[in-house]
Amino acid sequence: MAVNGDDFRTAVSRWDGQTTVAVTGEIDLATAAELESRVKECLARRPSRVDLDFAQVRFCDCSGADALERLHRQAQEEGIVLKVTDVRAPIVARLFDLLGLTDLVEPGQADTGPRTAAPPRPAHAIQRADSASTDRSRTVLPAAGQTPGTGPV
Repeated sequence: MAVNGDDFRTAVSRWDGQTTVAVTGEIDLATAAELESRVKECLARRPSRVDLDFAQVRFCDCSGADALERLHRQAQEEGIVLKVTDVRAPIVARLFDLLGLTDLVEPGQADTGPRTAAPPRPAHAIQRADSASTDRSRTVLPAAGQTPGTGPV
């Protein structure tokens, strides 16, 4: 078991030509190199498959994603299947989705949670006339006797 950072840990188990690396904690700038080193040790043993169990991973940043991408590429070059399994943290699944690393995740293993659509954007810019506005030249006020939204008569 390797320990780095506050609670980052890896535990390796091997069975029938396959290796599982159970990862716990956060994968970030402080811990990504440790994870990469540990998985490279596993790849050096030439298993047919390496699974990275992310059930206990709470967070992964871009440095962790970069390390995973390098490991995935190395595994492919060596003919080894490398997959991330049991992704439970929605923020981790979302990062993989945003970075296009979904091929690294075992199908059906990531739960990105409910997807929320961005609010619709208006077709045209909306002018606001409030007290904080400094550019009053763009504010259009109705002429005397007109109601807002009606043009000149």
